[in-house]
Amino acid sequence: SNGVLFAHGFNNLRNDKFLVRDFEKNFSKVLKVNYSQAVTSGTVAQLVAMLAMGIKRGDEVITQAHTFVATVESILAIGATPVIVDIDETYNMDITDLENAITEKTKLIVPVHMLGNPCRMTEIMKIGQKYSIPVLEDACEALGGSYKNQPLGSIGHAGIFSLDFAKTITTGEGGMITTNDKDIYTYCKEYHDHGHQSNPKYPRGRDTRVIPGMNYRMTEMQGAVGLAQLKKLDFIVKKNRENKFYLKNNINGEKIIFREITDENGDLADTLIFNFESKSLADIFVKKYNNHGYFTKNIPDALDWHFSGTWNQMFNETPMYKNSWSTVWSKSANLLYRSVAIPIFVKNDKDYMNKQIDAINKILKEI
Repeated sequence: SNGVLFAHGFNNLRNDKFLVRDFEKNFSKVLKVNYSQAVTSGTVAQLVAMLAMGIKRGDEVITQAHTFVATVESILAIGATPVIVDIDETYNMDITDLENAITEKTKLIVPVHMLGNPCRMTEIMKIGQKYSIPVLEDACEALGGSYKNQPLGSIGHAGIFSLDFAKTITTGEGGMITTNDKDIYTYCKEYHDHGHQSNPKYPRGRDTRVIPGMNYRMTEMQGAVGLAQLKKLDFIVKKNRENKFYLKNNINGEKIIFREITDENGDLADTLIFNFESKSLADIFVKKYNNHGYFTKNIPDALDWHFSGTWNQMFNETPMYKNSWSTVWSKSANLLYRSVAIPIFVKNDKDYMNKQIDAINKILKEI
């Protein structure tokens, strides 16, 4: 970009090269949406998208008990009230609990496609429509996944993505907001850039503005990385699915129950999740698995950061859950603490996976 790292202005120096803008356009093509807005993180993507969708202090926002802590942090940052429902066998939002949680104060539903498995979006969108509540898809862990041939993040009124180091593709840190709603996009575009309208009639120093904003801008260096990474997306998803299929179909499943996948063709295949009859069996499995030199992903190694029943740092000051946060999501806790998530890696070859499968089957035979 001719040495210009800022994603806005300086047209005379950059030879009309805007890498972040190109990244957004290409992202929109992949997601089959009209608009994409790059920001600094998936957390910020949710915050800005919620503001664009009119969420204010005191509004209730429904999400799920199994998610990353950022989902609830963003709601609290606005001053809104997080209403958290249990998960079902998909490890995503329970549809019955969702509908039971709706009140007159409910202004938004945030389903989270955890670890690449699509939420039950048909039912969720119907519930949202029934009560005139918009849906914001948290697809931070699901870029490349789809549900009934629709890319995840394109089904709701808006979608959000994380582009940090651990996601399907990465810009180091970064996030993206997707939508087909021009009003939502316009707000996000302006808010993330201090309220700049990028009015072509004026130079940036005299740009027009109608709302206050913040600085959540992605840099051109990140845009360049994003463009390169986006070209690898199809390959990454293809290899994920091949490797997960091979792993799952060679594991002896007599003592375990695999996670319910809502759309096998659309599953990102980021992890292979299964559960045991008891927490003690899951604990024994993980200890033995670690001793073989293998590790889990999020469940159980980072579950404290991915299950609301551990977040005293937030709920001690949240009236709705102040006295119940450690027990109210017992249904989710029961499933999660009996579960194991095996990460799927693109670079794992058959030789590596065969050794991994042998270790898993040996452990399952022993316990």
